Amino acid sequence: MSIFTQMTKQQRTGLLFVILILFIDMLLYSLLIPIVPYFTETLQPSSTMMGVLFSSYAVAMLIATPIFGPISDRVGRRTMLLVGLLGLAASTLLFAFSETMTLLITARFVQGIAAAATWPTALALLADLFPSKMRGAVMGIALTAISTGTLLGAPIGGWLFEISDHRMPFLAAAAFTVINIVLVYLFLKEDATRTVSEKLHVGGFIRNPQVIFIAGIVLLAEISLCLLEPTLPVFFTEKLSMTPTTIGLLFGVMTLAYGLIAPVAGSLSSRFNPYKLMFGGIMTLAVFMPFLAWADSLWQAMIVMALVGASIGFTLSPTLPTLGAIIDQGGSGAYGTAYSLFNMFHGIGMVAGPLAGGILTDLLPVSSAFLIVAASILGFSILLFVQLKTSKVSRFTTHESEMKF
Repeated sequence: MSIFTQMTKQQRTGLLFVILILFIDMLLYSLLIPIVPYFTETLQPSSTMMGVLFSSYAVAMLIATPIFGPISDRVGRRTMLLVGLLGLAASTLLFAFSETMTLLITARFVQGIAAAATWPTALALLADLFPSKMRGAVMGIALTAISTGTLLGAPIGGWLFEISDHRMPFLAAAAFTVINIVLVYLFLKEDATRTVSEKLHVGGFIRNPQVIFIAGIVLLAEISLCLLEPTLPVFFTEKLSMTPTTIGLLFGVMTLAYGLIAPVAGSLSSRFNPYKLMFGGIMTLAVFMPFLAWADSLWQAMIVMALVGASIGFTLSPTLPTLGAIIDQGGSGAYGTAYSLFNMFHGIGMVAGPLAGGILTDLLPVSSAFLIVAASILGFSILLFVQLKTSKVSRFTTHESEMKF
């Protein structure tokens, strides 16, 4: 834990607020899950409408992320974080008092827009505050906050719903968000050395072979993670007669493994080649994916879910500090724009993963579908690594005349 003793007061404060912000963001994302049966019973939506409800978050995030990331480079991190938190509070209150599917979908859409403001800005704040040698570890801690929020959202939401009513989880989360807003407003200070006019030549940035590799790895990992959500519950229910509680436990194990491995992988990225770490992580994921369909008992399923979660965490954690290092090489400091790229591919994975999982399992047995997914991960990750090795990997530089977004 020596990294905490090396931090300044400003760095510790910034990291604490990033943890709180990302935690509440993902807590709100998963808070809805245990309350879905209530809305299904009272509003009687079609399956299509429920699909729209869950996909609206990712769609909104995809639309808004390219806007908010660069804006945070110009107006400052604190301002954009406050805007995002206000959006989260508003969307949560709208959830609490929604009486129609239209209002629920609107609330989920606003939640996605707010996440587009908070995610890349929070990660950019860490890049502002910490030198490159410390970023791997703190970015891993940020990912742990994300996984913890995801892990706790559903059980907390279910517990509050059971002791009160369907509004209580959202009202409690809104109150927590408002407290976060007040704390950020009063105590969060930005890095005084960061200029508010930093811009990035996006076209050149996304053509960088290193960035192409990172974007591809993020997309493969997120699609793999998100396609499990609609496919595994049905598969485990039919094959192993698992209850909803047991399935929730399995996903909890996967999320916990993700959160535990993320800081470790982040720390390793500052000591070893981060591209090889990402490649090793995604290849390991491809190896473990088929074992999900071959598990014949709860314990086997639990072990494989933990290995899959750890593989995804190990893959994604080095991507964040490495994107920051690429920006450092260019000298722009436009971390908000860089991390908006991560957020965009995260959003694409959230949309494409469930869609791909649904199509494949409609056409094929689950075991065959997972084999195809694993083979695809292997193939595309090898292509990405070959592209990186064969391209002339050079430092990403931008002339002052090109520094326009």
